[in-house]
Amino acid sequence: MNKRFVLVTGASSGIGEAIAKQLVKQGDYPILVARNMEKLQALKRKLKDCFIYACDVTRENDVKQMVDAVIRRFGKIDVLINNAGVGEFGGTLDIPLSDYEKMIDTNYLGAVRLTAHLLPQMLLAGGGRIINIASMAGLTGIPNLAGYCASKFALLGFSESLRMEYSPVIRVGVLCPGPVLTPFFGEKDPAACFPPFIAKKMLDADTVARYAVRLIERPRVLVIPRSLRWALRLRQLCPELYLFVTRRLYGSWMGKGRDKATATING
Repeated sequence: MNKRFVLVTGASSGIGEAIAKQLVKQGDYPILVARNMEKLQALKRKLKDCFIYACDVTRENDVKQMVDAVIRRFGKIDVLINNAGVGEFGGTLDIPLSDYEKMIDTNYLGAVRLTAHLLPQMLLAGGGRIINIASMAGLTGIPNLAGYCASKFALLGFSESLRMEYSPVIRVGVLCPGPVLTPFFGEKDPAACFPPFIAKKMLDADTVARYAVRLIERPRVLVIPRSLRWALRLRQLCPELYLFVTRRLYGSWMGKGRDKATATING
């Protein structure tokens, strides 16, 4: 297999860092992008075979300058993995509007900015692949995650439209994991953020990364873990029953006097 230049956003921790490790392991050239240069430099010291660039995906000028620098240096990008993301837990009225804007600006528009700047180069090169790291929260509403769900719904819609417009020259994949044990939760026990039934099915970052890297070979919409796919099938076939079950599941959990869970991820 030829080595590929793979640009990964949100690469300084969590899923992004795990993806970087997977790419190095299989012999690709990861180009790692995040806001925190100090963390990127520490990661580069561990991985060695990677390239790092500081960039805030919410800033148009940052993205343009970074992409221009990458293209000048490497000539092309074969794969773009849009992984940068932020999230806030809390009730719909408990989260300030500024947090809704932050999630949309990073999780959705961040991916749009990277795609808009790299897509022309991919088309000139005759092809490319784009893998967007979304979430099951992009396929169904979840209590206490209204803003996060909205940003991931937007990313799913964008990805599908992109696929319709540019396939088969540009192949687009979307990974939709359930809850993942990453810095999203800060110091909190994940059980404080989800009902026990869901918390027990949490994925680790390395598992998610393996699936993300596999999507490069066969881009598609993929939901993990498999054990939660039944919920989405129920949502499609019996939406009212799905709503009833979900409300009962979360309502019972939230009614036990648990502390309000708040956490933030910064890629």
